[in-house]
Amino acid sequence: MRIKNLLIACACLTIAVSSCVSTQKYNDMTTARDHYKAQSESNKAVEAENEELERKLRVAENQLRKVNEILAQEKLEKDKIAEAKLLLEGRYDETANENAKLLTEYSSTRSVMEEQLANVEDELYLRDRQLKGMEDQVGVQTYDLKSREERVAELERMLAEKDAQMANMRLSLNNALRGFDDSQLRVSEKDGNIYVTMSHQLLFAKGSSSVDANGQKAIKQLSQALAANPDIDVIVEGHTDNTGAVDYNLKLSIDRAAEVARLLAINGVMPYRITAAGKGMHHPIVPNTTTEGKAKNRRTEVILSPNLDKLYEMSK
Repeated sequence: MRIKNLLIACACLTIAVSSCVSTQKYNDMTTARDHYKAQSESNKAVEAENEELERKLRVAENQLRKVNEILAQEKLEKDKIAEAKLLLEGRYDETANENAKLLTEYSSTRSVMEEQLANVEDELYLRDRQLKGMEDQVGVQTYDLKSREERVAELERMLAEKDAQMANMRLSLNNALRGFDDSQLRVSEKDGNIYVTMSHQLLFAKGSSSVDANGQKAIKQLSQALAANPDIDVIVEGHTDNTGAVDYNLKLSIDRAAEVARLLAINGVMPYRITAAGKGMHHPIVPNTTTEGKAKNRRTEVILSPNLDKLYEMSK
């Protein structure tokens, strides 16, 4: 800008003095003007070149900044790779140690398993010998099994007969004892046996072991049903309530059971089939806390069960 002003001043000065200066001076001034003009052009070129250099410098600085950023990023990645490498090397060492440990354990386990396998082979050999010996016994055992199957079939047949016999016994009792109500005489089943429960009012007076006329009628009808089923065992049990002394009640129950057994025998039941027992007050069917409860406990039970002697003999 200063150069431009200087050139303008020189031009004005030249115009002002052109009429009064000599040719030599004019020429000198023209030469000076041309020199300054050339110098101005040169300066413009230098400024343009400087501006271009400054632009290139800015471009170079931007590129340098990007290169530095790339280098910083690469250094970061390099550090991460180095860290990952250290981690992998540590894991590799751990894996190598674990593999060495597993190989040692495998070697030990293999030795143990080989020893166990040898023992199993020895045991299999012994069992094979035993099996061959058992095969020699199969023929005998097959015969025994067949015999047992025949015995089981016979036992099942006999049991079916006993079941049918007990069903017939129940039917005979129901037919023979129709004239008595449940308060006097009751027929029930328990554990494969038939129970004929007769109240003391039906059979005995208070404190007595003599059977009255109505009771004798019941026993006679019961005897007829038992006589028609000769393979039925008979147990007569006498029971009392808890009134009175223990010894007295026990003796009374024994006497009453014996008397009922005697009447059964008189009326056709073979004596060897009959067993009499007195239970006293020790087997109540209800608590002895009320008059009704005590009346139920004063009873005589005739227990009927199939004769299982043949079954016992076959099961031996």
